[in-house]
Amino acid sequence: MNFGPPLASIRFAGDLPLWLVVVIAALAIAAVCFLYWREVRTVAAPYRYLLPALRSAAVLLVIVILAGPIWHRRQVIGTLGRVIFAVDTSRSMSLTDTQSDVAADNRVARATRLLLGDATSPGWLESISRTHSIDVIAFSDGQPIRLWSSEEGTPIPNALEVPADGHQTDLSSPLADALAESNLGGRSSDSEQSDGADSLRKSAVVLMTDGRDNTLRHRSGRPATRLAQQLASQGTTVNTLGFGSADEPPDVGVVEVVRPQTVAAESKLAGQVVVKQFGQSDQPVTVRIDSAGETVWQETVRVPASGQLAVPFEIDVQPLVDSLRNQAPHGIDRNNEVLQLVARVETDGADYSAENNASEFRVTASTRDRRILIVDSSSRWETRYLKNLFGRDPAWQTDLVLFGPGTSTPRIERGETPGTFPSTPAAMARYDAVILGEVDSAQLTTADRDRLIRFVAAGGGLVIIDGRHGLLRPMARAEFAELMPVRYRGTATDSFTPPNRVDATAEGLEEPALGLIDQSDQLKTFWQALPPPRWSADVELSEGAESWAEAVFPNGSRSPWLATRMYGAGRVFYFASDSTWRWRYKVADRFHARFWNQLMIAAMEPPYSSSDQFVSIGTDQVDYGTDQSITVRARLRDTLGNPVPGATVDAVVEQEGRMIATVPLSVDQPTRGTYAGDVPPLPEGRYSIRIRASGFDESALLASTPVWVSGGENLELRRMSLDEDALRQVAAAGGGQYVHESDAGTMLESLRPLSSGTVVETDTVMWQTFLWFWAIIALLAAEWWCRKRAGLV
Repeated sequence: MNFGPPLASIRFAGDLPLWLVVVIAALAIAAVCFLYWREVRTVAAPYRYLLPALRSAAVLLVIVILAGPIWHRRQVIGTLGRVIFAVDTSRSMSLTDTQSDVAADNRVARATRLLLGDATSPGWLESISRTHSIDVIAFSDGQPIRLWSSEEGTPIPNALEVPADGHQTDLSSPLADALAESNLGGRSSDSEQSDGADSLRKSAVVLMTDGRDNTLRHRSGRPATRLAQQLASQGTTVNTLGFGSADEPPDVGVVEVVRPQTVAAESKLAGQVVVKQFGQSDQPVTVRIDSAGETVWQETVRVPASGQLAVPFEIDVQPLVDSLRNQAPHGIDRNNEVLQLVARVETDGADYSAENNASEFRVTASTRDRRILIVDSSSRWETRYLKNLFGRDPAWQTDLVLFGPGTSTPRIERGETPGTFPSTPAAMARYDAVILGEVDSAQLTTADRDRLIRFVAAGGGLVIIDGRHGLLRPMARAEFAELMPVRYRGTATDSFTPPNRVDATAEGLEEPALGLIDQSDQLKTFWQALPPPRWSADVELSEGAESWAEAVFPNGSRSPWLATRMYGAGRVFYFASDSTWRWRYKVADRFHARFWNQLMIAAMEPPYSSSDQFVSIGTDQVDYGTDQSITVRARLRDTLGNPVPGATVDAVVEQEGRMIATVPLSVDQPTRGTYAGDVPPLPEGRYSIRIRASGFDESALLASTPVWVSGGENLELRRMSLDEDALRQVAAAGGGQYVHESDAGTMLESLRPLSSGTVVETDTVMWQTFLWFWAIIALLAAEWWCRKRAGLV
């Protein structure tokens, strides 16, 4: 039998709180010293200081009795089993699982009642605290929070502060923490056993949840089932305790709002409101979108029973932008306006929860037209469709430079007018991005190529679409070598073998540009089903580049099809073939237009959202999650409009007029006077970011940009039933068992055999012991003896 070393601590159980006793003791000691000073001020050292100290110590011991000091000793005999109770505190755990008007406990309250007990029965913590080492943690979508641990020596709490307000549920989060502790050898404590007993220690994790794992990205990077398997292989079983009903309650709600992040101010905002309805049959639902308290769109639909319906909407943006422009402060130019909208659903039928009936969303309306230059030496199908696509869109200004044999312009023309290749850096800088086709390198001078390279380095976007004639190869081996995301392999004739399909890579699937459908779990399969190109150049990635999509050939070999890299402040994309126009077959612009709009946004430097005389400021987006950092960009100018490259620049984050954080920005492009930096993740709320710079008065830098930080909105309440299948899978992978809350006693009984030891605890009321009494007597006796030696008696 193993005996662990005793763990001792002092507790206070008096009628008065410890802080009040400390205050009383301090006042009493001060009074003793003051009164004693009249007697000892003529006494020689050390008695001048020793006598007040002895009397003060005796008074202190007497007063501390009011706090009720208790000497608590805890000793472990044998080997304790370890149990981690992980309580889900996401929003779905706030549901009561009843539609009755009578108040009822929600899921998280029922979970904590099992742990703590009530007036009629003891809780699980009390039942096994003498035989097990226990941890209680709360989790939702972030880092789990430890609520109580038996190894800390604190008594079992009367209540656990666990508000169910998490925006997502990540079942892998508590398992990842348990696995990390296991890999580090577990938590050490003075009460743990020695002599190798830890190697025999049994442990278990109990997930107390409704099983709705809906996180967009697991914090651990691994699903819960895989982590459960790893824990089981190390001797820790994973059990699941389900809360709620497996039947979905009758409810309507907004699932999500599918819309573009940016629209042109003079265009229409088109998207879809995805509405859910469960437990009702063909019940009419009113869907509407509000702006500033006014309804700007509304429609009544019938949602299929127990299903979802995507309701398309279209809103005229210009009136909304005009109303916002009238509110802009004088002296500030805005390149975009943020439209704050709310999608709502209403029904006359049953509605279990009203919390998911509205969803806020924001769209940036660009008041500045984006400009694209398309350059090609032949009128290819790809070039024609891209010219038509962007030419018809009012959000873009498109210039086409077409030259070469078979065109109306055999030789390239340079100038500053539409239809000519930019002849100066200023003319090139008017564009946000350049689409470069298979141009004849012999017609581009060294100055033309250098101008294009400098354009990208300064923040411009470049999209290169290769052709079958190999005309880009000379430039790719010369001036464009450091710009290209790929290097050519073999000869141009090697590209004649048609690939079987195009596969989006893992990196590409994470990028919004490749999101052609809204079902992210089906996106990889969707890309494989797209019409494959008739050919693809044989290339390999350059250093620092990454492939977002690959061409897969009949022999199983792969070659980058869509590659990208950063060059200076700009981004370069490379297509190994010119065949995206084939995606229009039978579906017109449905996928082709969405892809190219998203790709061009990824290629271009995001515009600054607002500017004044001296500063321009912008962020990479306006909506952020609580786990996302905010990229801030700024550009400084002096009174003459020249760039200011050497200033000390800070991004000041404010909320409701209060400064929340200050983040230093580093120099991005000295020649352009641009700065950049990242603001760490912020709590939920609306924030405003402005710039503070050395050499500028703060009142002169007026421009600011708003950002919003939010959680998953209605993600937690899309489905409100218990997901028993998910919990059974986790328990099976972890070698444990799944139990519903109605049979919770079974779970407790399965945890008892984990332990082969017990905890022996003893309490000694210190102020009632002879030791305390004799300590006071000894201090007073020592004082009397010292007074006699000092001549005071």
